[in-house]
Amino acid sequence: MIKAVTLDLWDTIIQREQGPIEPYVIMELESIIKTIGRAIKVDMDELIKAYNSLVEYRGVFNPRVYAKLIIALLGLDIGANIVEEALIAYENGGSQYKPRLIDGARELLQYAKSMGLKVAVITNTHFSSGTVHKILMNSGIGEYIDLVVSSADYEVLKPHPRIFQIALQQLNINPHEAIHIGDSCIRDVLGAYVAGLKPVLYARRQKSVDKCIRIPGLRVVYSLRDAINVVEELLHA
Repeated sequence: MIKAVTLDLWDTIIQREQGPIEPYVIMELESIIKTIGRAIKVDMDELIKAYNSLVEYRGVFNPRVYAKLIIALLGLDIGANIVEEALIAYENGGSQYKPRLIDGARELLQYAKSMGLKVAVITNTHFSSGTVHKILMNSGIGEYIDLVVSSADYEVLKPHPRIFQIALQQLNINPHEAIHIGDSCIRDVLGAYVAGLKPVLYARRQKSVDKCIRIPGLRVVYSLRDAINVVEELLHA
């Protein structure tokens, strides 16, 4: 019996920003400047350069650790108290960000909750789980989310099964009682399948379908509204 739906975040329920640097990153870096600026002048271009030099580790480290690495790269001679304030400011800096929803996301979440299902977001992101929830509240869907599990909080990325297991433990359900919906063949479908969840591919790209088509039990949808039908089918299977 299905008891929960877990979902990917970026490009599954909210739209990923395009461009060289995302607006929420600017918000986070501005929060560092505002805090550290009380003690020493910080150049935004230098801050962005330091941020970009670490970007491959984004989502692996807790936000405060990531910010501490940025500050260390800049070689700023400031006191420990100001550094701590800057780390907190960075962690909360993106909490006012309001992303665009993927078409059908609200309807899918509303349906899941109307059926009495638990709903969790499992995401590879540099945001803390708390910040992700605030962002979802900003977009008007936070009320439907029971749990957010961020890679940054647990320092483990999808497709590692442990991040799925963390979510299942907190939801107090078994793997076969959960459906996972995501747009990535490797991170979402393969990760969920290995962890024992029922995988659903939100096929935004045909290459993801081609790559994952042999995974046993895979269901493929081309819109989140189609995903409602899959959830309904599995509920009554």
